[in-house]
Amino acid sequence: MDPNARGKLMLASFLTLVASGVGFANRAAAGGVWEREFGIGGGDFGAIMGAGFLGFGVMIFFGGVLVEKFGYKLLLTVAFIGHLISAGLLFAANPMFAGWREADPATATANVVQLLYWSTFIFSICQGLYEAVINPMIAQLYPENQTHYLNILHAGWPGGMIVGGIFAACFLGNDAWIASLPWTICLSSFAVIVIIYGVIALPQKFPATAAAVGGGDFAKVFSCFASLPFLVLIVMHGLIGYMELGVDSWMAKLMENLLPNAILVLVYTSALMFVLRFFAGPIVHRINPIGLLFGSSVIACLGLLWLGQPIDSVFMVFVAATFYSFGKAFLWPTMLAVAGERWPQCGSVAMGALGAAGMITVGQIGGARIGTQQGYHMSQNLEQTAPETFARYASDTTTSGFGYEFKPVIAERLGAVNNIHVAEDGSISSTDPIKNAGLIDEADKQILVDNAAVDVPAVQNSYLAGGRQALIDTAQIPAGMAIGFLLLLGYFKAIGGYKVLDVNGNPIEQGHGSAGDTQTDEHAASEGAPTAEG
Repeated sequence: MDPNARGKLMLASFLTLVASGVGFANRAAAGGVWEREFGIGGGDFGAIMGAGFLGFGVMIFFGGVLVEKFGYKLLLTVAFIGHLISAGLLFAANPMFAGWREADPATATANVVQLLYWSTFIFSICQGLYEAVINPMIAQLYPENQTHYLNILHAGWPGGMIVGGIFAACFLGNDAWIASLPWTICLSSFAVIVIIYGVIALPQKFPATAAAVGGGDFAKVFSCFASLPFLVLIVMHGLIGYMELGVDSWMAKLMENLLPNAILVLVYTSALMFVLRFFAGPIVHRINPIGLLFGSSVIACLGLLWLGQPIDSVFMVFVAATFYSFGKAFLWPTMLAVAGERWPQCGSVAMGALGAAGMITVGQIGGARIGTQQGYHMSQNLEQTAPETFARYASDTTTSGFGYEFKPVIAERLGAVNNIHVAEDGSISSTDPIKNAGLIDEADKQILVDNAAVDVPAVQNSYLAGGRQALIDTAQIPAGMAIGFLLLLGYFKAIGGYKVLDVNGNPIEQGHGSAGDTQTDEHAASEGAPTAEG
């Protein structure tokens, strides 16, 4: 392929992930605005956000099958159009809500929730299609250095999260740093990036898919599922999704009472991931991708254990977060690179299977389990350290899940307490957040206000202790990953070393190095796969 066209497709693929990150970050910041304008509560907002994981997880797998059937360009075009439709639905929300409210006020909020849900679901379908297209396509465009370029590609996601988060802070909501713009403009800002990558990519010729390069044998693209090492990788990628996305989803909440603005930890770790993913190439030239995955898992495990310790210094929190970021930065894209290097004949199906395992695991297990662990350990700590406070704040109903059974702290009371500042000497700034809490009845409010001097520090300390213990519990996940990758290192050494293969199973010459590795058969197609799509 022409190097100029290859570079344009790489840039356009990078921008698809930037657009996805911007959209996700802005949508996550819209809860307060939607609550004020449409009366959307926490449960409905959670359902809207959950639509993003649902569509992504399903489509990233089935999209791989569709890519092999219909080619990269058609699927990317469908995703391009779908993203613009998603943005259009956002602009329709306000006028349609006004019409629904005039016709039937009782159903107006429910109707706009459905509209926003479908906008988010379509957005997530497009995200899944992008991943199904760009991962195998970049692997084919850069067969000589897949790990490096897939890591650069996936720097787009944290980059988009940073851009979207800063944009939301500057222009979304009553507390906007610069000016409060209509929420529709903020949330649809990703469409600008969509149009840019469309202009860059759609006129280009695209490479053929793995099925086309392999002579049109569509059944061959499923051969990876007959490989035991690949099945191990599917399990490992599920664990990566659990750890990386699960912890990211909860990082701000788990650190809420330790930092003045806990979202800064997530922004900071995203920024580190963005930078680090540009340096995967030099690292993997010294150790092969499985070695990088093993080392990253060990570092991530130690980083979570460090973050789970009672750190009172804000500076040391960021130091521990830095260490953890070095562990998680390379995991997701390097796993995709291994799939592309070892099972190239399976193309987007292999990569889609890994991505689906990661997204489904975090969506169905990771986020919920980490939250359950935090709630369990918080309740246990509060009951042990301040039993009278626990009696005032805990629910009378026992909850259970993932093997934990406990009486949770009532969410409305916890939310009020977490908005109260506690000084270093243990004194509290004000009880107004309790007095103004709309979901606590007046009699209970007075009891909580009368005991606030004792209760607030106790609840906040237990909340922080629960979050720390949840991080320590989650450290078991990268520990298990390290064991799995160590076994894979032994497997590849036993078969003569980790080698990158072409679609016919022949080794490709390149620079991975590790004990037991040998490199043979220089590959002549370093400029990419044949072009078959216009």
